[in-house]
Amino acid sequence: MWMLRTFCSGEWRLPRVKILGGCVYLASIWRATGARQGGLKPLYLTTAIDYANAKPHLGHAYEKVLTDTLARFARRQGATVRFLSGLDEHGQKVQQSAAQTGQSPQQFVDGISADFLKLWKILKVEPDDYLRTTESRHRQLVQGVLAKLYAQGDIIKGTFKGFYSIRAEQFLTEKERQSDGSWPEIFGEVVELTEENYFFKLSKYQDWLKDLILKKPSMIFPEFRSKEVLGALEKPLPDLCISRPKTRLAWGIPLPFDENQVTYVWFDALLNYVTGAGSGLGKLEDWTPAVHVIGKDILVPAHGIYWPCMLKALNLPVFDQLLVHGFWTRKSEKLSKSTGNVVDPEILAAKYGADSFRYYVLREMALGHDADFDEESLAARRKGELAHELGNLLQRAGSMIGRYREGKIPASPVPDAVSEAFRATVLSALRKWDEFMCARQIHLALGELWKGVQAANQMIESRAPWKLAKDPAQAPSLDATLADAMAALELVLDEVACVIPTTAEAGLRQIGHPGGISPRSKNWPQWPTHQAGRSLGRIEPLFPLLEEEKRAG
Repeated sequence: MWMLRTFCSGEWRLPRVKILGGCVYLASIWRATGARQGGLKPLYLTTAIDYANAKPHLGHAYEKVLTDTLARFARRQGATVRFLSGLDEHGQKVQQSAAQTGQSPQQFVDGISADFLKLWKILKVEPDDYLRTTESRHRQLVQGVLAKLYAQGDIIKGTFKGFYSIRAEQFLTEKERQSDGSWPEIFGEVVELTEENYFFKLSKYQDWLKDLILKKPSMIFPEFRSKEVLGALEKPLPDLCISRPKTRLAWGIPLPFDENQVTYVWFDALLNYVTGAGSGLGKLEDWTPAVHVIGKDILVPAHGIYWPCMLKALNLPVFDQLLVHGFWTRKSEKLSKSTGNVVDPEILAAKYGADSFRYYVLREMALGHDADFDEESLAARRKGELAHELGNLLQRAGSMIGRYREGKIPASPVPDAVSEAFRATVLSALRKWDEFMCARQIHLALGELWKGVQAANQMIESRAPWKLAKDPAQAPSLDATLADAMAALELVLDEVACVIPTTAEAGLRQIGHPGGISPRSKNWPQWPTHQAGRSLGRIEPLFPLLEEEKRAG
């Protein structure tokens, strides 16, 4: 079992977090490094690499924002993190899409890559490495892996006859036919092929993989997803066709032992995690077990079956965990161009702000389940939770410090019963936020953190500092109210920076804090005692009115 070091106690323990009536055991997600943590390996956190045949959509944006948030949160906890993302640029769909636009495949994927990188910059998604599978370092690693597996007999040549989905870029089995003999629409055009290919001995590792998942179902989160993989393992696995003849597909990485064949796109793409693991030079020894964030559509068979078997064949340790998220729908319908309900994350970020978008998608979706996108809900959360509750808290408290205390945070007197109760509420909210974040229940974590924001607003309303300021005898109560509000703001902004980084940094600057992500103190959560006398910056709205809100008055 993996163990997590709690920064509060400095002790090693296996945490249990009670969520929704059950227990979620934490894997080594927040493994830290350095002298304080005994030199453990850093957390290797990855997204799926997006397929380079179209511009990014809501699902792409959610997954990258989710992973970026987890990386920032882990760093806040004191972990050393390597965050990898990238683009899957080979395959038949890319070759066809490029031909349709009159471009070479490389020109086409260069344009798609620019679209993705532009959006990540807008959304403040900041991976440590962004890997494109057309890079020489990746080609070098893939060919090295192929040569190794071929030499040890895990790749063999054979003849394949079957039905091939051009859209999914995979051969289909009879069990995937519908009752009327047709193929499901999801596979698009399906053609019958007979050709010589190379096969990875997937069947060799079936029993090993089944035993592994049965012993450690938590390697797939949520755990109910592990049952999907186990279900697929109930029937004998066919060996995996890992090559395509160049006569049919020229855009791919050539096999090192057969110049007439290129590598199957999924076999190529999954190895991006090894290429991006360490030095970036394409060495197997750079691999370290990872936490992979993926969508539910690529769990079976790619990440749940192909990938662990490939790692086993290479004698490499299996990933720590697959974090499997759901789909976004709109009015309960799948988002697709054909229905005209596609959501453009770049347009939403331009209209509502990147941090509002980040907050909404993380607040709305329970990790592992589907969620329905609703722009009205996005606007409501921005106006209510972000602008009215968080933004107004800073603006009210900051403005009153400017008016009553010359712009400097007052020293807090010995807390009275009201202050003690308020502080306990905020610190409790922070602890629950932490528990839910560690359990990957980000939507619930944000709800808990906002209880601290709401408590601060309620405290200001009940203590009415504008009335206290009129009576010199109430100066200690006024100081306590303003100091407590600022302390709560600092605590909340420090934590929520992983979700809304730009806004949190701006808010911290306004309250005289240097900002930026820094590891928590050993005794976190602890009430701040260092704010007294700090000068505030210029107090401005964190979430200014939208144009339509201005027009509505």
